[in-house]
Amino acid sequence: MDNLISQNKLLNTRRSLLKAASISTLALVSGSVKAFSQGIDFKNSTDISDNDLYAEVRNQLMLEDGLVYLNTGTLGPAPQLAFDKISLMLKRLEANPAIENFGPMGSEMETVRDKVAKFMGADVEEIILTRNTTEGISIVCSGIKWAEGDEILTTNHEHGGAETGLDFLADTKGAVIKKMTMPYPAESKKQLLDLVKSSITSKTKMVLLSHVETVTGLRWPIKEVSEILKGKDILFIVDGAQAPGMLHIDLHDLGCDVYACSGHKWIMGPKETGVLYMKKSIQEKVNNVFITGGYTAYSRSSGTRNAPIIIGFGDVLDWHMAIGTKRSEKRCMELAAYCYDELSKVSGIKVISSKDPELGSAIVSFSLPETSDNGELFRSMRDKGITIKRLPQYNAIRISNHIFTTNDDVDKMVALLKEQV
Repeated sequence: MDNLISQNKLLNTRRSLLKAASISTLALVSGSVKAFSQGIDFKNSTDISDNDLYAEVRNQLMLEDGLVYLNTGTLGPAPQLAFDKISLMLKRLEANPAIENFGPMGSEMETVRDKVAKFMGADVEEIILTRNTTEGISIVCSGIKWAEGDEILTTNHEHGGAETGLDFLADTKGAVIKKMTMPYPAESKKQLLDLVKSSITSKTKMVLLSHVETVTGLRWPIKEVSEILKGKDILFIVDGAQAPGMLHIDLHDLGCDVYACSGHKWIMGPKETGVLYMKKSIQEKVNNVFITGGYTAYSRSSGTRNAPIIIGFGDVLDWHMAIGTKRSEKRCMELAAYCYDELSKVSGIKVISSKDPELGSAIVSFSLPETSDNGELFRSMRDKGITIKRLPQYNAIRISNHIFTTNDDVDKMVALLKEQV
């Protein structure tokens, strides 16, 4: 009886999804934005099991049939609804460019800032729409006052995009960059917090950390670091490229000064979308030309924006919030735990991600023995329909477990891995 009820629920869900998809197609033909904007509605999915729900999520993606995609940490696959919405918006824009861009579509684009604020636990006045994480961090680093010899504290596991802003301060204003050598895997929150405490000096004026590290997937205890830095004249920047879409985010609770992320990784939005959050109390300290006209999606200093892409990004945010960010985080962590356990059974490799639930994320990374080359493994898996990420500096591989992936995907990857090492 329970199985029959479950099957009926799934059948009804699929019917509603097909109906929504039909509405989307009709909207493309008719040009009806209002009809399309309803998109794929997961709001009535609370009674559906995770496996059924996320199977439907996978169905809404445009990935190749049979592809095992385990590299959302580089670029996430956008749902069909984003492609359809952007196509519609492009056609509508080009039908009357100036009127649409600076009129109705401009207003629709501005509503995305409100959606971001809701999605990430912030106020709309603290949100700036960017193109990616790198741009967000660079806006801040190139817009703050700096004295020669002031120190920046960061780690040796940061992404090169985030380091661009730090290097700018070093090259143009004499900043000193200090990199903490990260343990991998990390053992505890205390180990990380003690590392920060022991590395801060009287010259430290900025701390930059990743919410989720791109190398090992380590989840930094951002809230606790914020507490350490409270009351000190230190700007706390968080590289959030790998977190939103994977984790439930509440920026006010985290307490950092600056948070930058991309919309095209775990959020699975259109490419070249991003968010910069700046806490109200530090906004006067950042004076970059891009934001002199204000924080609105379009201003005199931002210049013309890609309205269709930004509006499509807003639809993907709606999609995530309908699914539920806490539910997605739970799913990601369950998938990662299975991936960690299965990789731990493979002889010859070393899992370099933390198993501590407080420090782990949906990213699980492992290093190969010296006799194996991660480039060869990457190519072998690619040729067999499995997409992974190389970490050349550690002869390692990174696996991204997102809501649309399955334990079966991990099993296929592990089976091939055992053949190669």
